[in-house]
Amino acid sequence: MKRLLITIFKYCGLFLLLIAIFNIAFYLVCLIDSDLMYGNVEKSSKILRKEGYYYQVSKVFDVKNDTYVDAETVNASYSMDNKTPYLSYMKIRRNYIRDFTHVEIPEGHGEGITVNYVYETNEEMFFNDAIGELEDFLAGKIHYSTNYGRYWHGYLVLLRPLLVFYDVLEIRTIAFLVYTILFLCLMYLLNKQFGRDIAFIFGASLICSGYFSSAYSLGDISIYLVMMVSSIILLKRIDKIKDFGIFIFAVGCITNFVDFLRVPLITLSVPCAIYILKLINDKKDWKYCVKTLIVSSILWVIAYALTWFSKWVLYDLTINDFNEMVKIGLGQALYRTGRINVARGANINYMSVVFRIIGKSAIYTGISALIVLILNKVEKISLKFNKNAIPFFILSLYPIVWYVVLANHTIMHDFFVYRLSLLFMLGVLLGLYQMFNFKEEQNEEVY
Repeated sequence: MKRLLITIFKYCGLFLLLIAIFNIAFYLVCLIDSDLMYGNVEKSSKILRKEGYYYQVSKVFDVKNDTYVDAETVNASYSMDNKTPYLSYMKIRRNYIRDFTHVEIPEGHGEGITVNYVYETNEEMFFNDAIGELEDFLAGKIHYSTNYGRYWHGYLVLLRPLLVFYDVLEIRTIAFLVYTILFLCLMYLLNKQFGRDIAFIFGASLICSGYFSSAYSLGDISIYLVMMVSSIILLKRIDKIKDFGIFIFAVGCITNFVDFLRVPLITLSVPCAIYILKLINDKKDWKYCVKTLIVSSILWVIAYALTWFSKWVLYDLTINDFNEMVKIGLGQALYRTGRINVARGANINYMSVVFRIIGKSAIYTGISALIVLILNKVEKISLKFNKNAIPFFILSLYPIVWYVVLANHTIMHDFFVYRLSLLFMLGVLLGLYQMFNFKEEQNEEVY
């Protein structure tokens, strides 16, 4: 009983410490005067207008950049008021300038936030024009603000300082360079710890699931940085980490802080895959590996949910306006898990979206598995099932569960949630790798 209380106290202490750090970090970046970033914000709005919505980064791989979210994040960054920093990062307003904004619109239920600015394409069709909204806001044509307080929006801790010095195109370039450095570091450490084949599996999974293209979306950059940095730290200290649970709990909290409900599961699954590989190398039983995966996943989900809920509670306790963020947050959760997409006005078969995403990933998985076999000159694959593959095959199901549970979210955002296929590809390849019948001397080289 005493040991349980100490464990609970340790996790609660870590959680409160991280919440305090999140608030301090946000408070400090909100002290930056938005006037310092005006030039780069204006340049960014012109760049986004030129690119248009869902700018196609690659026609070959059908990769599209979510410029809609880029416009929203730039708007939110510029709308921070350094005279009221706490209020600013709790509300996350758009179109806000102190002493100029006359009306404040609370966050709504259902699809997205309440956005009254629309672009009329014809007499019957309207759509939310985030780029046009940013342009009109900068031109002084909008006198109301909209709140987006249900997320922490921790990515703004990076974006606000960057916008002082760089426009959106330059920020993407910096992100791409950082991505490349982190990718090379991860490959080096994986090769050093587990061998060439494992490094290739991780590298192929990242590339085929759109890792590098995510650097072009401001909404995705932070979540990928958390995944890569946490994985690198884990590999650097994998022989010294005594409590993986507390590590993945911290990662879950940080994930929710920076997440925009994009691809959060990558920060859980990639470190878990690395740690399970270590357990297998240490001759741990497959049941122990499965137990570790399940417990780690539960801890990550608890951390993610608690961090999110803490934002809603803090908002309702400290912001004296509409006081219904908990209600809004829960309402959004119900909407995202629905089956009818109101935004598209139809009952779309979400499973067809799931099959399309997983189908493309399965092709990449097959090609990558074949390359691994060729590299090792494997003449025969063992037909005997290796139970060490079980935790990885379980891991490969995580994105499918996410797609099905958040059906409405999957339908609306299939152009970026496909990146979760990283987990499917990684899990299947690592599982198959446990079943490849390599020669004994090759096993020694790999491990």
